[in-house]
Amino acid sequence: MKKKLNLSHSKKKSKIEGFPKLSDCLVEAKEFNKKLMPIVKLDGGVVDEKWEGIPFTFMLQNVDVDRIDFKLEEGKYQLLAPLKFRKLEEYSASDVKREYLQTTADKVEELDYQQVDHYSNDGLLQYSGSLSYSPNRRLVYHYETINGVPMPVTKTVQHFLGNGEWLDLEIFTYDYDSDGFLDKTTTQQPARDIRMTEKMTYKKTRKGYTGSKELAPHHLPVVDPELGNPYARVPFSAVFKESETDWNVTIGGRYIIGNEKENRLAAQGELIHLHAFNHFYDLNSGLIKYTCEIENWDDINVKINWKDELPDTLEYTFSCPEKNDQWSLNYMEKSATKVIMEQWENKHTMEHLGHEIQITNENRHGTKHYTLSGHYTLPQVIMMIRTQSYLWCDDFEQQRISDRIMNTSYREPVLLNFTYTKTKTGIDRVAHVVKIKENKTEGKLRLGKPDWVQRNETPRDPDGKKMEFVAQLDHSNMFGTLYLFYSEKHQLISQVFQCS
Repeated sequence: MKKKLNLSHSKKKSKIEGFPKLSDCLVEAKEFNKKLMPIVKLDGGVVDEKWEGIPFTFMLQNVDVDRIDFKLEEGKYQLLAPLKFRKLEEYSASDVKREYLQTTADKVEELDYQQVDHYSNDGLLQYSGSLSYSPNRRLVYHYETINGVPMPVTKTVQHFLGNGEWLDLEIFTYDYDSDGFLDKTTTQQPARDIRMTEKMTYKKTRKGYTGSKELAPHHLPVVDPELGNPYARVPFSAVFKESETDWNVTIGGRYIIGNEKENRLAAQGELIHLHAFNHFYDLNSGLIKYTCEIENWDDINVKINWKDELPDTLEYTFSCPEKNDQWSLNYMEKSATKVIMEQWENKHTMEHLGHEIQITNENRHGTKHYTLSGHYTLPQVIMMIRTQSYLWCDDFEQQRISDRIMNTSYREPVLLNFTYTKTKTGIDRVAHVVKIKENKTEGKLRLGKPDWVQRNETPRDPDGKKMEFVAQLDHSNMFGTLYLFYSEKHQLISQVFQCS
C-alpha cells in the first residue's frame, strides 16, 4: 500500500528538516561541499516506529549519478563509493532555506484575528472592539435586570479623542415589552464639534532619532503573533538617520532623502506634520467619511503646537451632524419557546427545544440552519442577533465554536478560535477566524513501496538480500525522484535517482 505525505513549512521544531547543513549529515562534509546538497532530513520514526532515532537524508547530486551508497556512523553518512561528483552549479545559496517541515495529507489551518470582547467576571460583555477594522472605536454595553435576566439597555459607540478620553459618539437604547422581548431601538447621535489631540514623542538613536505618536490606550491585549495579531496598536513612526553632510527618513512607508539647502530641523518637522495627518486620517477615516460625512480634507482644522521646530501636539477639529432614528422589531409569532421575526430583510425562526435552540434564517440568498446552546432564552438570542455579539458567556474554557452570530453575512458558519486573558476588571476573549489555507507543498514523501519512474532498481545488501524501502521524495527544487533504501544489519543506506 502506498502512502503519500505532503511536506509543508512548520513554525515549530519537527522531525523533518529542509536543507540541513551538509556537516550535520555527512562525516566528511568539506570534500563534498557544493557537490552534495542535503535537501530533506527526517527521523526514521516519521516512516516507521521501528526506525525511530535513525536519520535518513535525501541528497541532491548531479543527474549523471544514479546511485549513492552510504555507511551510517553515529547519526551521519559516510560515503562508500569513490565517486567523482561535479559541482551543483544550478543551485545557488539563495535556494537554501533551512527550516523545519511537517507532513500532512490534510488541511492547513490559519488563524485570522477578528476582534476582542471584554467580559466581566460573571460573563457579561462590557465592551468590544477590533484592532483590524477600527482601532480607535469600541462598543460599550450597560445592563439592567429584566424578568430576572440581565439585558443590555444601551450600546454606546465610543471613539478615542486622545489624552485617555473616549467620546460617546452614538447611543443605542433598547426598550423591552412586558415579556422581556426587544420592542424598539432608538439611536441618538448629537450634533457636535469633535476635537482630537495627538501627542508626538521623540527618542534619540545612535544615528539620529525616531518620532512616534501617542495612540489610543486600546483595550486589545498583545497576543501571540502566530495568532494573527502582532500589535496591540497601529504604529506610526518616523525614523531619521543623520550625518554631518546629509540626512534621510523612513516615514509612512516611504524613504525620503533630505534636501541640505533647507533648514534641516524645520524640513523634518514639516514631513512629520504631513505624514502624521495622513496617519490620523487613515486611522479615523470611518468616522470622518461616514459618520461625519466629511469629503474634503480642508473641513478638518489642524492646530499644531511646535517645540524646537518639531510638532509636539496635533489637534484636529471637525463637525459631526445630528442623527436620530427609531425602529421596532416585526414579530410574526412570539413565545418563550418559538419566535418568528423579521430583521434587515432576514426572516428568523427560533425554536427552543430545551437542550438547544434551532434557528432558521431566510433571505434572498437562501435558507440557513444553525443551533445555539439551550441555556440561552429566546429574548437573549434576539439581542445577540441584533447586536451581532455574544453578550453572555458562561464558559471561559471554550476554545472553538461554529459561529453564526458575529458573522451573519457568511453563507456558511464561520469557525472561531478563542484565547483568553485575565485582567483586573474581567476577562478578554480574543476571537480569531479559522481559515483553511492552501497547503504550500515543498515536496511529497511516498511510503509503503516504491513507485518507480523507470525500471525496478531495488539495491541489495552485501549478503545479496533486497534492502528495505524507506521512502521516495519528489521535491520542488529537484528534477526527478530520489529513493532511499536501508539495511539494518549492515547499517547501509542507498539512494537511487531516476527521472523521466
